[in-house]
Amino acid sequence: MEELTQHEERIMRIFWRNERALIRDVLAELPEPKPPYTTLASSIKLLERKGFLGHKPYGTTHEYFPLITQGEYSKKSISRM
Repeated sequence: MEELTQHEERIMRIFWRNERALIRDVLAELPEPKPPYTTLASSIKLLERKGFLGHKPYGTTHEYFPLITQGEYSKKSISRM
């Protein structure tokens, strides 16, 4: 499992807290200055490619959800140190 950047970890914390979210939901929870929608969408797609997120399509909208728990990520991060 890859290590997350600070930005990716901030996004994952939102998913771990909410369990499921649309890109606009994540954007609403990020602090100012908020990244552009397309930048956030790219970051979320990258997290999906890395195996941290899955998605369920609803037409052209995707609802994303974590595939790994925060506890699992923390354990693997600590074991790498």
